[in-house]
Amino acid sequence: MPPLLTYAARIADGLPLVASFAPTGASSGEVSELHKREAKEILRGLSGNRATMRMSIETSQHKVFHYLIKDLICYLTLTEQSYPKRLAFVYLEEISDAFLEELTRDYGDAWRTTIETVARPYAFIKFDSVLQKKQR
Repeated sequence: MPPLLTYAARIADGLPLVASFAPTGASSGEVSELHKREAKEILRGLSGNRATMRMSIETSQHKVFHYLIKDLICYLTLTEQSYPKRLAFVYLEEISDAFLEELTRDYGDAWRTTIETVARPYAFIKFDSVLQKKQR
């Protein structure tokens, strides 16, 4: 099963820049909300700390969060416990490269300043379509 949810967030304060969620059945709605809350807690917990650049964190209901910190941004995804860690980190590397490519295309060398100063959550939601394609 592919990644269930993916966030890209500013590492300084955990502000979500973009998020993408795999379609879920009605019976898993509560699980989805629980994991969204846990994801946001993880992202906020990484801010201001000397966090490990990549890590996997086991969570409830046989799921695992994986994150990668790269260039001021934390990329976080949730997978089933059976999903290979190596593939999760390959996926995170791919989305980080694609996100940075899009930021560079849209903002040039000023992309870092844009990330540091954006005030609105999900300001880069247009990148969701790229995340959706990579999740498959």
